[in-house]
Amino acid sequence: MVTANDQTIAYNIRDLVSKLNRSLRKQSGKLGELSIAEENVIRALILEEELSPSELCTQLDISSQFMSQVLNRLEELGHISRKPSTTDKRKSLVSLSKNMLLTLAEKRKQKEDWLASIISKQFSKQQKEQIAQTLELLAQLHDDK
Repeated sequence: MVTANDQTIAYNIRDLVSKLNRSLRKQSGKLGELSIAEENVIRALILEEELSPSELCTQLDISSQFMSQVLNRLEELGHISRKPSTTDKRKSLVSLSKNMLLTLAEKRKQKEDWLASIISKQFSKQQKEQIAQTLELLAQLHDDK
């Protein structure tokens, strides 16, 4: 049975994760001037590595005509690459370009460096150990999904 305390903990975790996420996004800046749809395509490709345009349409609930425009722009910017499918030559597969993967890795490192710096300055060795233990517990939330 879910208690009021469980609800409070859930709220506090969600709130903290949201705030940390906003702070982390500020640290590395944007990937240029991308639309929400373009950013969503990049996020989908980070998770799946390679998708067909129709799979992207389904995942992101975008029409094929609009997806074509989004993919063309991302390709012009050098953020994605396309190749023919090995199973069906009529279809293509979309993936992040090597340059985009390097950019994303650099941005991830900037975020981690910023967060590590704050942790280093703000917490004692004992508090850092507590944080590590708490993270192990919180990781179970993701594992149990």
